[in-house]
This record gives sequence, structure tokens and C-alpha cells, in this order.
Amino acid sequence: MEKEYLTKLVEVEQRSKSNMKRLDEHDEQIKELSNVYVALTKVDDKVSNVENDVSEIKKDLKDIKEKPSKNWDNLKWLIVTRDCNSSSGFLFGKIRVIGKE
Repeated sequence: MEKEYLTKLVEVEQRSKSNMKRLDEHDEQIKELSNVYVALTKVDDKVSNVENDVSEIKKDLKDIKEKPSKNWDNLKWLIVTRDCNSSSGFLFGKIRVIGKE
């Protein structure tokens, strides 16, 4: 009976060592996963910053693309206004000249 207990005690001792070894391995894996999590969090922050920068760049690019169109609209308005002013000046000049005669 004593021999049986001794055998069982040895088995338990071996199992305990094996379990401790596995726990140590798991602790190391948990540390590595924690490091990976920290790295992924940093990468996520950087990706978010890049997304924000890309959005700003897209907005700026859109504004730049629209600027020639706005300039063209302003130029057309300037030409129409100039023509109207010239025509009005000419017409009023003629009326005044006609009124003098």
C-alpha cells in the first residue's frame, strides 16, 4: 500500500512539474500576445491618422479641381458685366448726343 502511495505521489509530482512547465509556456505566450495587442493598437492609431490625412487630401484636391471652374465662372461674369457696361455707356452716350442736337 505504501508503495502504491509512493507511486501515485511520484506521478502527481511529475504531473505537477509538467503543468508548471505548461503554465510557464502559457505565461510567455500571453506576454507575446499582449505585446502584439499593443503593437496593433499603435498601428490602428496610425491607420486612423492616415485615413484622416487622406480625407483632408481628397477635400483639398476637390477644392483645387473646382477652382478653375470658379475662375472660369468669374471670368464669364466679368465679360458679361463689361459688355453690359460698355453697351450701356454707348447707349447713354448716344442718347445724350441725340439730346444735344
